[in-house]
Amino acid sequence: MKFRFRMAAVRLCSQRLRISSRQRCMSSYYRYSTCNTSSTEILVQDKSSQHSLKNQFECHTLSFINVNKKLPHQSCFFPKVTNILTSMKSVCKLPQNDIRYSPLSRLNIKHRPRYALHQSQTHTDRSYSTRADTVKDTLNDWTEKLEAADVPEASLAVEYIISHILDIPRMELHRYASLTLSEEMLTEIERLMTCRLARMPLQYILGEWDFHSITLKVRPPVFIPRPETEKLVELALECLQGIKAPRILEIGCGSGAICLSLLHILGDLHCVAVDQSKHAIEVTALNAASLRVTDRLTLVEGKVTSEKMPSLPQECFDLIISNPPYMLRKDLLNVQPEIMIYEDMRALDGGKEGLDVIKAVIKHSQHLLPGGHALLLEVDPCHCYLIPTWMEKQPTLKLNMSKVFQDFNGKDRFIKFVKLS
Repeated sequence: MKFRFRMAAVRLCSQRLRISSRQRCMSSYYRYSTCNTSSTEILVQDKSSQHSLKNQFECHTLSFINVNKKLPHQSCFFPKVTNILTSMKSVCKLPQNDIRYSPLSRLNIKHRPRYALHQSQTHTDRSYSTRADTVKDTLNDWTEKLEAADVPEASLAVEYIISHILDIPRMELHRYASLTLSEEMLTEIERLMTCRLARMPLQYILGEWDFHSITLKVRPPVFIPRPETEKLVELALECLQGIKAPRILEIGCGSGAICLSLLHILGDLHCVAVDQSKHAIEVTALNAASLRVTDRLTLVEGKVTSEKMPSLPQECFDLIISNPPYMLRKDLLNVQPEIMIYEDMRALDGGKEGLDVIKAVIKHSQHLLPGGHALLLEVDPCHCYLIPTWMEKQPTLKLNMSKVFQDFNGKDRFIKFVKLS
């Protein structure tokens, strides 16, 4: 009888121990002892806490151990920890280039892993970071990194970005060569340089760019104004000399570089600007507001084709100006990654011969210009030979190809057409 009583007591004690052990496993964490290492806290979360953890750690995802699964009862738990960690369905996405984030290294973490996963405590992968503190050292280090990545005009990009962070003109950067940069400045420089390593155009990184006599805000995918287009502004000013309160039409305004430069220079000028991209219209409006010329600018969203022209607020203009898409389609395959990835290809694609939009602009301009007034176009150098051939086949066309102008590289880039009286 005594033997049976003792066996019943042992079974009852074992049952209580199993229940107690199960309750401990369902708690927020469980402490395991190892034979050769100090005690380590392994985070064991129940499924009910999954929602709150996801809210707390935003971009991090925790995996959960099935607490119903029987855990190994061994004196040394060390060989089994790696198996549990690697068997999780979802592994936290942490930098893998640091030994601190390998599974085995977590055994030596002296604090709870849940705190290590918090954003403020997470190690930042600074594989591109520079340890330089001065402007000169930072300039040299990042120039080497960009050149190693085959980024064009590396030194110029670094100069622009550092001067942008310091809020000083780029030409005065050499005066601050020995200036020590703060940690915040170095972090911001690294962020912008990482964008450049991804081949984002420098203009988009800085968010603004100088054109002619104004500074424009630029953002993707709106076409970035090129320096050679400044010549088009100069030609337009020559055509508008002697005209009081001139009214002009720009087809394809982009960021507003051409029309806003003219509005900024000529205080009595009024302009209608057309573009098929709503993003371009928004950026042009933003730039017009910063230059305080909104009251003299009318923006029209619409696509210009040979068959159709967007509805305009007036039917006659003193000058029509356009930098239309003129690249030959075969040449689009050779553009730089900065253009291919970030800019609107519609602003470049001129069709098979690059003349699709140019022909449409010429056809509509003859009905919108009075006699003796001009149309100015920016074109591909080959168009100076293709356009005359096409115009000979248009007997009803009332425009005359007057003159060809070259850009600062000596290439035929601009054509002036004059409306026949």
